[in-house]
Amino acid sequence: MINQKVAEYLSGQFQQIRGHSNPYIWNSLQPLHEWQESQDIKGPIGEIGVMLGKFFVALALAKDAYPPHFAFDVFDQTQFNLGGGPRGNLDIFKENLKTASLGEKEVEIRRVDSMSITARDIEQVRDATGGGFSIFSVDGCHRAEHTINDVQIAIELTKPGGLILLDDYYNQDWPGVQEGAARLYLNAMPRFIPIAFSCNKLLLAHIGYAEAMLEHLKNELPGRFPGLRINEVPRYGYPTLNIYPDTKSGRFLS
Repeated sequence: MINQKVAEYLSGQFQQIRGHSNPYIWNSLQPLHEWQESQDIKGPIGEIGVMLGKFFVALALAKDAYPPHFAFDVFDQTQFNLGGGPRGNLDIFKENLKTASLGEKEVEIRRVDSMSITARDIEQVRDATGGGFSIFSVDGCHRAEHTINDVQIAIELTKPGGLILLDDYYNQDWPGVQEGAARLYLNAMPRFIPIAFSCNKLLLAHIGYAEAMLEHLKNELPGRFPGLRINEVPRYGYPTLNIYPDTKSGRFLS
């Protein structure tokens, strides 16, 4: 089960942090987190583009047993904010971590442009996390080339059985995200493939685990959230689910 910290955060501090994270994504993340636990797939979380930590904190609390979690962001290095999106703030991010009782031992902050992350950096992070992340969120610069770069980094740093979340996939104000994903999947065959879309995020799973994770969502979601709607569609040749939460219910977790 998701720990009580996540439930308290989503109904409290989450509402106070500026940002556009949709709490109903946890309709999908909760059963996937529990599936990972049942399969002994453990590990910290990472995110490129943490901004003020609205989504990052929730992920870190869900995986609070497996630090260190990694936060990658340019923060005040505005010369690297090429997409012109919202800017992160390191001081506010740290304060939000502190409020959620996440300290330096739990979170390692990398003030870095993700386009400058090297193979050596990836190897060092993989070693520091005991083999990689169980969940990795991609929400950095939304240009196509950045999306491709950041998803590829996520693939290198996410364990088999892990989950990658690509934000703003259908956001009409950031078409570079969908363009980047399309170029990636039409020109290559990455080992992490789409399994679902919900709350503006495309969910990617390792090809060896994708079918099991997709089936788990299909089996679990209707009983947990009766008002939720699912539609199965192909994406890039793979079966995926469109998941429409029942936002009138006010229930983020089951």
